[in-house]
Amino acid sequence: MTSPRTNEPAGGDPEVLRVVARGKRRRWPWVLLAAVLLTAGGGGFYAWKQKAAAAAEGTKYQSQKVERGDLRVTVTATGTLKARNTVEVGAEITGRVLEVHVNFNDKVTKGQILAEIDTEQYTARVEEATAQLASANASLVNARATANEAKLKLGRAEAMAGQGLTAAQEVETAQANHKRAQAQVSSAGSQVTLAHASLKVAKTNLMKAVIRSPIDGVVLNRAVEPGQTVTSGLQTPVLFVLAADLAELQLNVQVDEADVGAVKEAQDASFTVDAYPQQTFVSKVLAVKNMPTAGTTVVTYEAWLSVDNSKGLLRPGMTATATITTEERKDVLLVSNAALRFNPFRKQQQAQGATVNPFMPMNRRPRPGQQTRPAGSGGPREPALWLSTDAEPRRVKVEVGATDGIRTEVRSEEIGEGTEVVVSMTEAPRG
Repeated sequence: MTSPRTNEPAGGDPEVLRVVARGKRRRWPWVLLAAVLLTAGGGGFYAWKQKAAAAAEGTKYQSQKVERGDLRVTVTATGTLKARNTVEVGAEITGRVLEVHVNFNDKVTKGQILAEIDTEQYTARVEEATAQLASANASLVNARATANEAKLKLGRAEAMAGQGLTAAQEVETAQANHKRAQAQVSSAGSQVTLAHASLKVAKTNLMKAVIRSPIDGVVLNRAVEPGQTVTSGLQTPVLFVLAADLAELQLNVQVDEADVGAVKEAQDASFTVDAYPQQTFVSKVLAVKNMPTAGTTVVTYEAWLSVDNSKGLLRPGMTATATITTEERKDVLLVSNAALRFNPFRKQQQAQGATVNPFMPMNRRPRPGQQTRPAGSGGPREPALWLSTDAEPRRVKVEVGATDGIRTEVRSEEIGEGTEVVVSMTEAPRG
């Protein structure tokens, strides 16, 4: 048996419907407020999560450890190998070359004949000078005889004048003749001297027709052939180039004016040549010239380096690149130059429109009107390093020493071997 179901009219009780509708209208603002608060809370949470993630990915610092070791400061220069005690042998007279007795790379001794020039005209000049000397000697003998005769006549005239047997005019004439005879003797003597000199020059030129080696050495170059005519003028023509000893060469390098102050005599050096790229030759600085090299746009100074060529591998004229050791530091603290250039405030200045040169000298003063960096910001006044810490890097002042362009010697009580120093930083992307 089923219980009877009661069906409400479609419209329901009007009073009840009014009460229900009134309750629904009262709940709607609260629902809307709750939805707004929920949306704002979700957005804030999302923003907080994004900020936290950005903070977690914030600025990262790359660091390196301070090392202890040796530092070698060097200066690099290029130059050319040359033979030491090089002698250029030329022809001092004009003539046709009859014979050449040596060739390239021949060893020669002092006094050895290198070449001979035709001596025909020089032999004739010697004979001519000899004849002139003989003539001058004869003239001198004649003048002396005349002077002796004039002297005797003067003596007789003076004796007769003393006895009153001759006039005074005769005595005066005898005196004048005697003086003229003496003058002729002097003139004849001068002609003899001149003839002797001419004969000596002629004999010397005859000897110069035979070209001899002035030193013991090696023939580097020969610039003459038999039958060639050489002309001696204001400049002596070079026929041979001799080197005293190729076992000892010399390297002449051009040192830049920025480096010449560090280059001194007796400093150790080494060099390489293109002929032996895998081999390094040792050397020493012999001298540094005070006079700059002329004819170059960049001011350079020539330095001479010794070269041991006992093995005979090197040749004059080779181009060499030399490395001169100007300073050596043993067992010192070393940091990379990037660590000394690092400055965490540089990007802030760049963001403000300032131009920052990472190689700006550390002791440069600000210009009038230029704003200085805040205290502790690692400004350019003093060299400093930034230590890597768990929080922000900490700035430490240091004293700098020698540098090889890559690493620099530093001194500080707060820095030791193994200390982590910042060399660069990266920032997380924004947005």
